[in-house]
Amino acid sequence: MRSNSPFLWTPNSKLLVLACLLFPLLTALGFWQLSRADEKAEILEQFKQNQSYAPVNINTLNDYQDLQYRSVFVDGIINGAKRVFLDYRVKNNIPGYEVYESLTFKVLNSEKLSNLLVNRGWVPASLDRDILPELKSIPDKGRFFGTLYRKIEGGISLDDGIDIPDRWPVRLGSIDVDRARVIYQSSDFFSYQLRLDEGSLGAFESNWVTVSVDVSKHIGYAFQWFAMSFVLLIMTVFSNSNAGEWIKSRFKP
Repeated sequence: MRSNSPFLWTPNSKLLVLACLLFPLLTALGFWQLSRADEKAEILEQFKQNQSYAPVNINTLNDYQDLQYRSVFVDGIINGAKRVFLDYRVKNNIPGYEVYESLTFKVLNSEKLSNLLVNRGWVPASLDRDILPELKSIPDKGRFFGTLYRKIEGGISLDDGIDIPDRWPVRLGSIDVDRARVIYQSSDFFSYQLRLDEGSLGAFESNWVTVSVDVSKHIGYAFQWFAMSFVLLIMTVFSNSNAGEWIKSRFKP
């Protein structure tokens, strides 16, 4: 005759408090990774959609539209005298900079001029941090091909302590269109920057990465967090009861 031991709950207050703190945290991290996966999926879909369009003149676009990753060309003059070196850009384990300059172009059917922040691409850094790379400027008006980009929320922006540069070129820890308006002291900037295409006039190394982590990795991270929360739940039950003995008794002949 089989004798079943009764299930007894013998709570350990310290372990229960710890579990109550960790379980919602681990679960929240899992759902956060799922939300990040959704965000990355939307970015990739947006990239594919806007990249499917043929390159157009930037003058035909309004910058209040969704123009992320849209291929364009622009006719204008790049101001190489005020050059920004974006620091801490590493490619293939080689430290370097991304080179930013402002481009002035004429607004369509108008005498008005507008500015565009241009990312010319990556260049290697000198072994001496006090020496910035010497690069050729583009003295004449030209046509530049690239992709429009607006900084995605999140990430880390380094504080370089610079408001308005007192000399050029300048090395900065972060740069976007909003900051360009400050350092170039002009509010008239197109709200997207232009990342030059490989092979475009004025381009350095510019094989841009759309997103740094693919969707499947975020889903994998979410699975890990949920698995940890499940294991914690099982451990909590076993640590605060006679679950082990109770299970054995259920299967004991």
